[in-house]
Amino acid sequence: MKLLILAAGLGSRFGGPKQLAAVGPDGESLPEYNIFDARRAGFSGIVLLIRRDMEEDVKASLVSRLPPGLPVEFAYQDPREYVPESLVAKIEATRRKKPWGTAHALLCAWDFFQDGPFAVINGDDFYGRMGFAAMKRFFDAGENKSPPECCLTGYKLSGVVPPGGTVSRAVCDVDERGCLVGIREHKSVMRRAGQIVSVGESVREQILDPEVLISMNMWGLRPELFPWIREFFLEFLTDPGHWAVSEFLLPEVMGKIVNSGKASFRVLPVYEHYFGLTNPEDLADARKAALERIRKGEYPSPLWGEKLGAAVRRHEQT
Repeated sequence: MKLLILAAGLGSRFGGPKQLAAVGPDGESLPEYNIFDARRAGFSGIVLLIRRDMEEDVKASLVSRLPPGLPVEFAYQDPREYVPESLVAKIEATRRKKPWGTAHALLCAWDFFQDGPFAVINGDDFYGRMGFAAMKRFFDAGENKSPPECCLTGYKLSGVVPPGGTVSRAVCDVDERGCLVGIREHKSVMRRAGQIVSVGESVREQILDPEVLISMNMWGLRPELFPWIREFFLEFLTDPGHWAVSEFLLPEVMGKIVNSGKASFRVLPVYEHYFGLTNPEDLADARKAALERIRKGEYPSPLWGEKLGAAVRRHEQT
């Protein structure tokens, strides 16, 4: 079972490639901690989804730090991929700069996931060991059926909103069997006066339940979903209003798949305190969170062993 890490984002709010930012005391990035947890859960390989102009930096700052022998492959988010030829010139005329979003990124990695289930995560979030272990157990215990049975991890809202700034969060609606029946994206969530609030110019302000389960874009998927994702992307492109800046996002697409009955998703509760990088001020909190987990013995430091850690420190000093 492979892990796909979506790491093609521009990091415009953060001010740079947050998926490569040094979070651990020896320069470890968030993808490194997730790769470490995936390996100990039994995942067999890693696919990094990036933009082609990032490849040199990703190899130097991330891949070079990983243990020898760990299978790492690259997929590339090409803005023209899966876009009908008849629309390419029209979309380019809008001078679009942003990638198409996480669901389009997943489509661009289709060729790497033909044979069985796989996991998908963001490159700028920390997920914790429980989520990887739960997902691996889910697929090891089940067999493929029709419609496909997939999964996602669900985190309590109170554990996934940073102390400051606004973030996007997707609320999971779950039935009595623990299966996803709907997903609602809140694009501007923040803490205020002891409460967690969804705000925004185009939505009515809403106080959110801190116990509700949230999707952090950690999905366990099967290859049978790819044709449906492609169909929804083509549908998304029929609206010219989407061409300039809109994103084709995983929570919204998976919600459509659920609503149409094309697959089922078991929500796997994960009792972890999330941390990630959205805004520049998140970096200090992420570093504190990493140190706390190291002190508790959850991760070694350096993450990949003393020999590699010493080599990295020497490189950074030169």
